[in-house]
Amino acid sequence: MGLRKKIKKFLYTRKFSKKNYLANINKKNILITGANSGIGLALTKKILQLDNKVLATYRQNSENLKIIKDKNLSIVKYDQREINESKDFKEKIKETSIDIIFNCAGVFGGSFEDQQIENLDFRKFQEVLMVNSISILKIMQIILDNKLPEKNLEVLVNISSDAGSIKLNNQGNAYIYRTSKTALNSITKNMSLDLNTRFKTVVFAIDPGNVQSGMNPEGKIKADVCVNLIIDLLSSNVQSLNGKFINLLGKEISW
Repeated sequence: MGLRKKIKKFLYTRKFSKKNYLANINKKNILITGANSGIGLALTKKILQLDNKVLATYRQNSENLKIIKDKNLSIVKYDQREINESKDFKEKIKETSIDIIFNCAGVFGGSFEDQQIENLDFRKFQEVLMVNSISILKIMQIILDNKLPEKNLEVLVNISSDAGSIKLNNQGNAYIYRTSKTALNSITKNMSLDLNTRFKTVVFAIDPGNVQSGMNPEGKIKADVCVNLIIDLLSSNVQSLNGKFINLLGKEISW
């Protein structure tokens, strides 16, 4: 890595450094989608450390979840590409109420070259839309169908990306990924009005920034740093975040 890149990485990571975290989430039932890797896996581990129960979903591979030996962890296969492949998930949801949801499942949709207009695979496009945005509505529908009226969902967090911001788009390309995250942002805003009015549920979207993950192995900040900041945001005046699209420091991002 050249000196210029090292300096840029240092400056980027420094702005997300924080010595003290509130981490006031405990004794909750928490659903984490896309939990076998990246932010989802880091969240699962951290949330369990804070004495919560976690229902973690995975698409195909669950090896990283299975090695976590914790009685408060339940895992279930749920392929969010398929709208009707939710039987196992429905059965798991019946067993517990959900206090907090972290929607971490996400896919990029191929290389940047694959996402140029002339190269678009529309079946792939549909799959990415399902995973990154539409399936969140299906999950919420399932939860509402099984929810006891006296126990309401408190917080719903959608892991988005600034690539979904229409205003900030100054590069073009990445049609599949950008469209899926813009759709997620729209769903987030709509849910923040609907669910907050009906159940007082706080709904917001977070851009996690340049985080190391399977989708972004060259990321500048580690997943556990990202997770600490996300939990910190939820631990202080979370009601103020309803309907917002923010970064890890709580700063609003243009839709």
